[in-house]
This record gives sequence, C-alpha cells and structure tokens, in this order.
Amino acid sequence: MTAEEHHHQRLLRFARIRRLKLLLRFMPRRARFHTYPLVGRFASFARARSYLWSFRYEQIRPSFYLGCILTLIPIPAQLPIAFFLCLGFRANFMLMGGLQFLSNPATSVPLVIGTYKLGSMVLNVTGISTSKAADVVTMDIDLSQPLPLSEAHTEAGQASLPETPAVETPPKKTWMDRIYEVFGDQLPPRGQPMTVQNWIHLLGHLFGSLLIGALLAGLALGAIFDLLWRYLVLPAAKFRALRKPVTAIVTPHDNPPPPAS
Repeated sequence: MTAEEHHHQRLLRFARIRRLKLLLRFMPRRARFHTYPLVGRFASFARARSYLWSFRYEQIRPSFYLGCILTLIPIPAQLPIAFFLCLGFRANFMLMGGLQFLSNPATSVPLVIGTYKLGSMVLNVTGISTSKAADVVTMDIDLSQPLPLSEAHTEAGQASLPETPAVETPPKKTWMDRIYEVFGDQLPPRGQPMTVQNWIHLLGHLFGSLLIGALLAGLALGAIFDLLWRYLVLPAAKFRALRKPVTAIVTPHDNPPPPAS
C-alpha cells in the first residue's frame, strides 16, 4: 500500500467514525463521562483507555452480547456494571452503555415477564425445576345403581332432562389472580400459607428463570445485532465512503500525501 492509499484509507476511517458518532450522540461519550453517576470519578482512567471508545469490530462484538444480556437482567446500577465489564473484556462502552437504556420503565415489565417465561420453560424442559402438579379431582360413580330422578318425571315415567346452565359473567380478575397466572405453578394452593420452604423454592425458581432467560435472549439478540453490523452496517459504510467525496482535517503530525508526479 502506497502512502497515498494509506492516507485515503485513514480519511475513510475517520469519515465512518464521524457518521457513527452522529448516530450514537445520545450514548455515553468520552467528553461527558465525568457527569455520569458512580462511574464519573473514573473519568480520567476511562479516557486513557482507547478501547472503551474504539469502533473496531474487536471492541464492538463483545459489546453487543454482553450489553444485551446485562440489559435483560433486572438489577440496579447497570451502567456501572457495564463499565467494569468493558474494562474486563476490552469492549466499547458507548454501545454497551447505550444498550442498557433498552430496559426502561416502559419496557421493563414485558422484558421481565418474557425472560421469566423463557427461563421457566427451559428449567421445566430440562427437569432442573419442575412445576407442581395440579390436584386431580376424581369422582367414584357406581353405574349399577340407577340415577335419581325428580318426583314429577318419576310419576310420569319419563327421565328428567338436564337443565340448561345459566350463562354467568366471568368475575373480574384481581391482582392475586394475575400473580397465580404467572407463578401459579410454584405457589401453594390458595388458602394455604407460604412456608419458608415455599419461599426458598419460589425465589430460587424466580432468579434462576430470570438469569437463564436473560442469558438465552441476550445471546440471541446480540447475535442479531452482530449479524446486522457485519453484513449491513459495515458494507453500507464502505459503499457510501467510496461513492461520496471524503474530506477530513489532517492534523500537523500526520504525513501529507506525496505530490502528484
């Protein structure tokens, strides 16, 4: 690669970074890192780590997977946890921090219920945690004895016809009914008190389902983002950079291209 081609590649790379930063202007940035709660005291430490702000594929890929898994786990202080995960895995903090805003007050309830259902299904299928079997009500009927008939139909010698059941409006569901719809397979029958063993079983099943559901759903969502980045974003950026004229400010320490002969 000649010096002119190397200089042109640098200009293309700077142009891609500028366009990407324009799209990610609402995500955590290096210039405003000191204003973030809890992690702001590490501003000078974070600014010195270039991989936290790099948009190379080596830093982007772990941000997708770790960020999607973390945002589906209902725990507080997700942004500081994302920062320390970026330090450990040398990932991009802008993307991982921005993914944490997928779980907000408007989406937290559907995400928690969805991850719990997914994790609970996996635990029940694998046999790690089984649902409590519902009590089966049996009736012993002696078919050798005739069924009782009403007096009027007995005198007339006719069998009594079954009465048409009245159509009743279903009662309105209470908050306890909705709890039993979600966690009914892990709760004791209604009217029985919750024992310590029931609480331990319920909490273990709840946290296990949430973690496994967040792990599986986060890996799937991260894989989708990864494939979109590799096969849509990067080729589109290269195509646009080749078609559109690129201008960039060259700093004094950069080597200018050689003069045309």
